[in-house]
Formats: sequence, structure tokens, C-alpha cells
Amino acid sequence: MQRAGVVVAMVAATLLVGSCSASVPGGAASPSGISASPAHPMTPSAPPAPAAQLPSPAPLTAAELYSATRDELLAIQAREGSGRALGALGRLAHSEQGVSGVCHAISHDLGHAALEQAGGQVGDALTDRDDVCGGGFTHGVIEQALAESADPEAAMLTVCAPRQDGSCWHGVGHGLMFASGMAQGRALAGCDNAPSTLLSNRCGEGVFMQLFSADLAAHHADSTTLPIARDPQAARKVCQTTSSPHDAQCWFYSPVVWLTVHPDDFDGALAWCRGAATEFGQTQCARGLGSRTVKFHPDDLSIGARTCGRAGDLLDPCVSGMGSYWSVHWEGAVPASDLCTHLPPGRARKRCPVVTA
Repeated sequence: MQRAGVVVAMVAATLLVGSCSASVPGGAASPSGISASPAHPMTPSAPPAPAAQLPSPAPLTAAELYSATRDELLAIQAREGSGRALGALGRLAHSEQGVSGVCHAISHDLGHAALEQAGGQVGDALTDRDDVCGGGFTHGVIEQALAESADPEAAMLTVCAPRQDGSCWHGVGHGLMFASGMAQGRALAGCDNAPSTLLSNRCGEGVFMQLFSADLAAHHADSTTLPIARDPQAARKVCQTTSSPHDAQCWFYSPVVWLTVHPDDFDGALAWCRGAATEFGQTQCARGLGSRTVKFHPDDLSIGARTCGRAGDLLDPCVSGMGSYWSVHWEGAVPASDLCTHLPPGRARKRCPVVTA
């Protein structure tokens, strides 16, 4: 079986047992209860094949996992609708290694496709709204709508109505980046026209997530952003020159650039955060780093616990960031403080109840 075929089979199996499986915080999907039928007692079992005859397939890269999973889920969406595809994606994110790290990008793609299927009608596209994988589906619908709008500055004020919630305005930030040709200054100026400071800040999150994370494995980065998305020093300069209040969002997302260049080098990213010129920048950077440890490895919280445990005076914001994404990972079904019971003993676990309360 080809490597992409493994993922296709994985998605199909997830759909088959999805109604019987349930994910639980702190672990993989619970057993589905489906087991192979025992062999007939009169039929001798075939001896197991030697290990040498059953080589393990090479692990998929993030880009390969993204592409194969995305393509299969888009096919499911076309046949059965967005709700079915998003449900399958959510189960995969909680049960299959590596999917959590690319699921936000995939959910953006499902949002793009939903808007196209709805003939450009945002309300119709969001009928099956689902905040799985950090709300990326909503972000994808909104960013595509603004990117296609003849007047995005006017459209941004109505595209989230009447709900006007933070997740939608995060999508507005992504959309303003596309509409502005990836010029974060112009996009942030648009965010400043949001109905409230809170929504303006959520919009700013979308701007910097698009600028920095741009999910290079998912090819979401525009060619004009690639130098920043692959250059930690350029990213730091952007944050140093961004004024309040959007500098907070800038520093929060900035560790993604380091981790794009140095995958899973969380200790290196922590040292890079310390290079921020101000205590505020270091603190926000550490929060963002803590959140990434959970986004990339929700099935192994010991990674974040070790990283934050070595953070010294940045321990608290690092653990706080872990808690914030733990709640996002479970679509708000658990509070940030739920993280604490799943951490291994150590400094991170000791401080967790205080900083996630």
C-alpha cells in the first residue's frame, strides 16, 4: 500500500467506527469495542509471519500527512457535507499521531471548500460550523470570503454578524491578510475597526498566525511571507516594531517561526524567546511556546512539561500557554485547569493550578 493510501484507509476506518468511539481528555480515542472474530476451533491459525517480512512503513512527513488527509476529507465533504468531514477530522486529531499538528490547516481548507459549495454565501457555509482544531473551519470560510470581496474593509464589519464572536474575527484577521497582499500593517489597521477591543485583538491573532505560522507544510504561506515564516530574526524584528496592543499577538505567535525552521526544538525556541528585548515580549513568547507544545503533541504533555519546567522565570506564562491550548484542543469542553491533572510530577504541574485558574 502506498504511504498516502495508509492515510486514506485510516480516514475510512475513522468514519466507520466514529459513532462508536469517543475521545477522552488526556488520552487517545477510547476502544471502539470492535474486535476480530476468533478463528473456528477446528481451523488451525496460520503462524505469524517473521518480522523481517513485515517492514514498518516509513513515517509520513507533515506535508505528506497533511496532503493525504486533506484530500480524503475534501472528498468526504463533497459527498456527505462539512459536518461529516469535520467530525472525521476531529476524531483523527485525537487518535492519530501527527494529525493534530496539521488539523488546523486542514480545517481552513474545508472552510474554503464549504464557501465554494455554498455559492459564496457565508451563512450557508457556516451551517455546519464546528470549532474542531481551533476553529479553523470558520477561519477558512471567513478568510476566503474577505479574500474574494470587492470591498473587504466594508465586508469585515458584516461578515461575522449577528454573532460577532472571537473565532469569526480571528478568521477576519486571516482574510485581511489575503485581501491586503500579506501586508500586516494594513491588515492590523482593518482590525482596529472591529466593534470592540476584544474582537480587534482576536483579529490581530489571525493576522500574525497567517504571517508566521502560515502552515508551510500545508502551503498556506504566500510567497511574500516565506522569508519571515522561515527567518526567526525577521519575525523578532516584526514584533519589536509592532505597537501595542497588537505586539502581544505578534510575540505569542512568533515561536512558530523558530519551530518551522527547527521542528520540535522547544528548548531552542525558549532560548530564542529570551532574546526578546523586553520582559513583555519574553512573557508573551513563552505563552505562545507553551501553547505550541500542546498543539503539536497533545498526546504527550510531558514534552511541554519538560520545556516549561526548564523555563525559569518564564515557567508561569509557558504553563499558562499550555493550558490555553489544552482547552482549545478539546473545543472548550474542558477548562484550561484540566491540563494540570494530566501533567507528570514536576515544576510545571506544581504551578499549573495557579496559572490556569
